[in-house]
Amino acid sequence: MKKSILSGAMALVLVSLTGCANQQQAADQKLASQTVMAVDWFQQSGEYRALAYQSFNSARLAWDRSAKQGNAKRAVIVDLDETMLDNSAYSAWQAKNNKAFDDKTWSQWTQARQALAVPGAVDFANYVNSHGGTMFYVSNRDSKDFDATVANMKTLGFTGVSDKTVRLKTDSSNKQARFDAIKAEGYDVVMYIGDNLNDFGKATYHKDQAQRQQFASDNRSKFGTQFIVLPNPMYGDWEGALAPNYFKLNTAQQAEARENALRGWSGK
Repeated sequence: MKKSILSGAMALVLVSLTGCANQQQAADQKLASQTVMAVDWFQQSGEYRALAYQSFNSARLAWDRSAKQGNAKRAVIVDLDETMLDNSAYSAWQAKNNKAFDDKTWSQWTQARQALAVPGAVDFANYVNSHGGTMFYVSNRDSKDFDATVANMKTLGFTGVSDKTVRLKTDSSNKQARFDAIKAEGYDVVMYIGDNLNDFGKATYHKDQAQRQQFASDNRSKFGTQFIVLPNPMYGDWEGALAPNYFKLNTAQQAEARENALRGWSGK
């Protein structure tokens, strides 16, 4: 009798664990599938490519205008991922395998050195470096991935890539200290280029959506001249602002937060 009761209890535990595992798998799959259209658009659409070219065309015009001001040490500060480097293959791997972002697999992707160049990025970077300027790449890639990052960039044709110009994360993901260090070295930063509002300074760091939107409105005259934005619908700090402590939520809660953030038509 006791054995039967014990066996029954164990069976209930196994059923419960299986149910939880199935729920977690379904939540992971739902979260991953929500990114499929974004990755498809990023990889396949002519519109994405056009927007990238438009961004770098605007950046080149702004750079050429800055030459007339006669500043001796001009510089451009850019982000790397989804600004100069296309990592959408990693996002596609996530979607196909129901995997959330994590530092380990991201580092494995970085070490694979398979990132492509964002359309127009190499030409613009090399134009600045050959026309009296210095390109600085300020990225939140981990410093342990420095060698792989530099090798990948050199293979793609980026010039002037070194430990001076490539500044990866060593402690904080807030880039302001690295921006300030470049200025302290005597550089006049003509413009910032990125796919994230945090790439333009600390004003939006860990801020909510209303504050991020307000930053965009307050700086409307700078976009296209001092601030150049590349499109990235796949991920970013905008996602983290969808709900309080978003990145600490489980996948089911994150999927719910994404849906709750939608401003939808009532159907009437």
